[in-house]
Amino acid sequence: MATLKNYPFSLDLISDSITPLVLARVTEKESVTLTIEVFADGDTIEDFADYTPVFECALPGGKFVRDDGSTYGNMDTVDGKIVYVIAKEVFSSYGILNLCYFALEKGGTPGFQILDAVDLTADERVTTQNFTISVAKDATQGNIVVEDFVSDIDKLTRFIEAETAESMAALNIALTKLDVATASANQLIALINANQVVKITDTANWQKGVKITTDSGVSKGVTTGVTDWNNFLESGYFSIYGPNMTANKPPAGTYLDVEIHKRSGDTGKQIATDVQTGKSYTRALMSGGVWTAWQESETTAGSQIKADAAKNAAIAYVNTKFADTGWIPLTLKTGFTAFANSVPRYRKIGNEVSYAGVVVRTSGGTGVFATAEDGFRQKDTYPQSHLVGQQTSAADAQAQIYTHSNGNLEIVSAVYASPIWLNEISYFID
Repeated sequence: MATLKNYPFSLDLISDSITPLVLARVTEKESVTLTIEVFADGDTIEDFADYTPVFECALPGGKFVRDDGSTYGNMDTVDGKIVYVIAKEVFSSYGILNLCYFALEKGGTPGFQILDAVDLTADERVTTQNFTISVAKDATQGNIVVEDFVSDIDKLTRFIEAETAESMAALNIALTKLDVATASANQLIALINANQVVKITDTANWQKGVKITTDSGVSKGVTTGVTDWNNFLESGYFSIYGPNMTANKPPAGTYLDVEIHKRSGDTGKQIATDVQTGKSYTRALMSGGVWTAWQESETTAGSQIKADAAKNAAIAYVNTKFADTGWIPLTLKTGFTAFANSVPRYRKIGNEVSYAGVVVRTSGGTGVFATAEDGFRQKDTYPQSHLVGQQTSAADAQAQIYTHSNGNLEIVSAVYASPIWLNEISYFID
């Protein structure tokens, strides 16, 4: 590639840095080379992998250059850098080209193109920051036609227009004939519609026999003489006045909307809705002419009532099962006192009673030191035994406490005369 004028600079895919400036002049051709190192937020991209570099630039007058180098062979990637010789079309007129950048694409349209807008056919596409190309006038600007810089694409366009002129003329004649035929068809359609004419094939799927509503689309009435719901089997939608049909009627009110679905000769279904309450009832005619009982359909309001009842029952259960009394001071009997820094106490959470605190024995003795209130007592007729620690550093310091069904808490034995912890005592009252 040409290197007479080589502009090495870097472009970032994410952050902006100083905008590079490339200086050129109208009529320069295959002499201005860009050597671009691409970064992503400051990190060098050393391998473009499956991505194809594409140069894009907005020209004066609204046109847009797109070039991947495959047409002129003017782009390459060397040592992780894009080396691009700017196409001659970029220098066909003077001006400041501020919208210049490179794109990395997968699946875009190949080749050199001059477009009215950016080509966005790529499957994946990312672009660098902008750089500027300043194209100055040359000495012949405005004096001669610079034929060498007429776009090859423009030449191809003129060639195609000349070669297809005869075909385009024939196409225009055909389009004119099509317009005439369309107008004739529209006139025929208007005549058919005015006379309400339809094709026989259009009536193939029209409903015949029993209508599900009246011709005006409202509910039907009961056939004259039918007073028993067991004989009410005509398919469709009906409005019923309840007192007129009392035999085997649903448990509904005076005004009913009814749907009847007849599946076969001796089976079907009736759905009756009470207009005033909104409740619906359903029953079915089974094979053999046996009707099922009327069943009330669930409603949103009914479901909500049941859901609320279930929720309230669950809340009541949880409140009962896990109610917490909080800590209650334990009243001690004569011969026993509370340790000041850990007062004896008890609480009930649901059906479980637990104790905490330290009991001081004034004489170091044993026996009943407290009585639990009714509702806080264990139910076993035989005492429950609890091993607890003593307030001493001795390794074997422990005491045995019985809890009785009458509520008595009894110290049965203790290794030492030191105070006794109650924290190991807990039991269920159910």
